[in-house]
Amino acid sequence: MSALDRVRTLYADYNALDSALSLLGWDKQVLMPAGGTAARTAHIERLTRMRHTILTGDEMRQAVSGAASDVDPESEDGAMIAALQRDLDVETKLPLELVERKARVSNEAYEVWKRAKAENDFPAMEPYYRELFGIARETAEALGYEGSVYDPLLGLYEYGSKEADARAMFDALKPRIVALVREINGRGRSNDDAPLRSSWEPETLRTFAEHAAGVVGFDFGRGRLNVCGNAFCTHLAASDVRMTTRPSDHVKGVISSSLHEMGHGLYEQNSPAKWERTPLAGGISLAVHESQSRLWENIVGRSRGFWTRFLPDLQALLPTLASLDVESFYRMINRVEPTFVRVGADELTYNLHILVRFELEVDLVSGRLDVADLPEAWNAKYTEYLGITPPTNTLGVLQDVHWSRGYVGYFPTYAMGNLIGGQMWKCLQRDLGDTDAMMARGNFGPILDWLRERVYRQGRRYTPRELVTRITGRPMEAADWLEYADAKYRDIYSL
Repeated sequence: MSALDRVRTLYADYNALDSALSLLGWDKQVLMPAGGTAARTAHIERLTRMRHTILTGDEMRQAVSGAASDVDPESEDGAMIAALQRDLDVETKLPLELVERKARVSNEAYEVWKRAKAENDFPAMEPYYRELFGIARETAEALGYEGSVYDPLLGLYEYGSKEADARAMFDALKPRIVALVREINGRGRSNDDAPLRSSWEPETLRTFAEHAAGVVGFDFGRGRLNVCGNAFCTHLAASDVRMTTRPSDHVKGVISSSLHEMGHGLYEQNSPAKWERTPLAGGISLAVHESQSRLWENIVGRSRGFWTRFLPDLQALLPTLASLDVESFYRMINRVEPTFVRVGADELTYNLHILVRFELEVDLVSGRLDVADLPEAWNAKYTEYLGITPPTNTLGVLQDVHWSRGYVGYFPTYAMGNLIGGQMWKCLQRDLGDTDAMMARGNFGPILDWLRERVYRQGRRYTPRELVTRITGRPMEAADWLEYADAKYRDIYSL
């Protein structure tokens, strides 16, 4: 067996364990009985150890080394080895004990977080946050860094990105967003969205979201959509993509979160079949992945064209909305208003929610902020950046699942995804023309095909920076998204 064939065989074993862990994680949040926590934690800890051992073992490293000398670096096989070497560069630096400990603590913390969030009980989460941020610091030290301790943590989710990149992004976004929100509020045009708020039946809205996603192009023969406490997307293969959506008292709660996860799902479903169970399969990074979820959720899912097509279908399921015309609904679904909860935020203020989390993460891992002071620091930043102060920790520091899972360094990728999605959309519109008219006719095929060809079918062949540059002509920057947001909201609010 050649070294390249040995790499493929070993990676297929790794991929099988990774898929099993994904399925256990999905089940834990969707179907698992509460009493299964201890057993599930033990299973995940052991499978995580096995997965890490396969990837970092001598056999894999020797096979990768041998294959690297045999393949053309410019070929698909060369790209596969390069992608795997990037993964190995991270995983081989992480001690097995640290990997296992993170798996164990994060699974325990998630169950405590669900109760703590419901009961506004930050003290219950404090020891878990303390341990998980400690694990994050250990991870950064193991990976090594020259600048900020935050650099390797962000790099885990967005290869090549550093704290300075995130700061530059927010420096470009914050003043423009704050000024535009202030101008909107100063005009006193609230676009009251009271008709979209009610005790909606989640399954009814899920039915609509499933219908809309199917029309757009998500294949429900190879995927599914469930309702659970928080929205996420996971995949076992391109042929098995699991999405969830979250209930809310606002129409956009289920619909927007479903479209968001659909964006992730479309990326995974359209990964090339020939790359299944290899290092080239799936999305290249979280920021690029988020570019797709945020693009489908916001740029498409909050557009006039989208709702021209789908508002009649929604009204058929929710007759209380029958009196709304498309323009009124469009303005309501795009209402700009600072709110406490990130996942319910409008497009403009959303990036400020991410800024809060980014700055707190940096302060926590650098030791400038103690976990005990986290709620106070959270509330102070919301008061400063959004002009509102969370009345409870449930609506404040406990709202997100990420830190309970040990995902430190993840949050900036949401804002990065907004910018990358904006760049891609500008190029897409240049090529396709009037996308609003297409969507109004229910013709989403050209949009999906454009993204499929340029993004989804590229898998992990390129680094994130290389892929974005190939598609848009330059690396990630804020200009196109800011231009899009400024034009859209000046139109909505007649500024």
